[in-house]
Amino acid sequence: MFDVILFTDTPEYASKTRGYGCHRLASHLRERGYSCLVIDFSSALNYKYYIEILDMAIGENTLAIGFSTTWLPYKLPGMSAQVVDPGRSYIDEGERIFRHQDRDSLVQSFILNRADPWLEFIKAKNPKTKIILGGTKVDMYLDQPYIDHVIIGYSETMMIDLLDSLSKKTRRIFNKIIDHDQKAKDPVWDFRESKTLYTDLDFIKPNETLALEIGRGCRFKCTFCSYPMIGQKNTVDYLKREEVLKEELIENYEKWGVTQYYIIDDTFNDSQEKLDMLKRILDSLSFKIQFWCYLRLDLLATHLDHIPLLLDLGLEQCYIGIETFHPKASKTIGKGMSAERRKETLYKCKEVWGDNVHIQAGFMIGLPHEPASSIKETADWLRAPDCPIDEAWMFPLSIAGDHESTKYMYKSDMDKNYQNYGYYFKDPNLFWVWSKDDDTDIPNLEAADAIAAKVNLDDSNKLWKGDFYKSTLGHPILGNRKLTMTMTDDEYKNLVGSVDRYELYIKTVTEDYIKPLIQKLKSKQRSRRIISRYQQSKK
Repeated sequence: MFDVILFTDTPEYASKTRGYGCHRLASHLRERGYSCLVIDFSSALNYKYYIEILDMAIGENTLAIGFSTTWLPYKLPGMSAQVVDPGRSYIDEGERIFRHQDRDSLVQSFILNRADPWLEFIKAKNPKTKIILGGTKVDMYLDQPYIDHVIIGYSETMMIDLLDSLSKKTRRIFNKIIDHDQKAKDPVWDFRESKTLYTDLDFIKPNETLALEIGRGCRFKCTFCSYPMIGQKNTVDYLKREEVLKEELIENYEKWGVTQYYIIDDTFNDSQEKLDMLKRILDSLSFKIQFWCYLRLDLLATHLDHIPLLLDLGLEQCYIGIETFHPKASKTIGKGMSAERRKETLYKCKEVWGDNVHIQAGFMIGLPHEPASSIKETADWLRAPDCPIDEAWMFPLSIAGDHESTKYMYKSDMDKNYQNYGYYFKDPNLFWVWSKDDDTDIPNLEAADAIAAKVNLDDSNKLWKGDFYKSTLGHPILGNRKLTMTMTDDEYKNLVGSVDRYELYIKTVTEDYIKPLIQKLKSKQRSRRIISRYQQSKK
């Protein structure tokens, strides 16, 4: 029935939030004449529903079925799967995250190396259909059986190249690993003209938060960052056309009623041109949007006028990667602005934004030159009653050493040149367990992890009521920011404690998405049979 079928999961477990990559790719494939079905929420999809959907979705024309690894748990040799970067032992692992599910979910099958029957069904249904892995964690799932091809990097041009080969439009032959255009820079298409659109088979609800990609890449090149398109000076070259972005926002509103977004640009506030363009667009619309995004703090410090502008645009939540306030460590990673100026900017943000914007921030433990005393000083500041950061996390630095398993992993400068930063690996097979020899009292990953556990900041994090992710579940109170803001903190905590979000996630996804999808596919199947019988009768 469909030329291509893509499976993905939620980026925020226990929320009905869509993974973006597969929908971006599906939109691209449809523009080039290939029919495509995206199946969301793999962590809520059991084997019964999986078989029922694929039995109707796979046809003689089905060229490929792809599985995104981006939102699968981290899986390393000798370790149980976990949903956060390897090494953070103080955070519960995958068993907690998936404890409420049937043990036969699609995600569970990949985690526990029990995917054989799931993938065998595809080959039994159509032996010619190719099974493809893509996404950011492909290197961790290369041992899965029945995988025909693995795509490394942005998939737009490489997937079209493969499909054109499979459909005999070209004679090009591909090996298992496909990585010839990892940054999707082929001149046959232009990201700036692209729109990510949804279909009636996605069953989008007005309360959902959709991803929005305004620009690709980042002008900065932080030494710890492994994103594939960093250090790009001409960011405007990767910025969507104004009319294209406007059309995407209007369609999402008029078709689905959606006004909430998480903007996935590596750095949302990386250019004046982007913010000016978005303001022109939003001022011209008949509706307002609300969004979450990544912000760079030193840019806010040098452009203080952007602080009220962001509020005017619709900012409600943001994540700021501060990483460290230690002067020498800051310069080493490429964020050298003084701690005093960055903190002053955060106070200015809170002064302007008040409780209208929830400020999240992340800090790394184990950076070069930063001792434990500096970490404690930062933790004490984060706990201060007047601290402008609402929610903060400290976690061990993640570095991947040289190993066969990291061959296809995007690597930061720290990953590639770890020796230059004072890091080494005692056991080459434990390629994520770093040690370092510098002037600090944090000599290894274990020590960084222990400090992270000790300074756990849960007691300092402020409540954010009615946030984007809770709102996706359709709960009459949890997702209602206006109502929950009238509640005391204790009342809100009691409300959250009374709701099993994991059970609610499974129920909501099953009732609002999986079952309607099955019914819609059945309806389309009946229609095709009626048309086929009619055509036969006319012969």
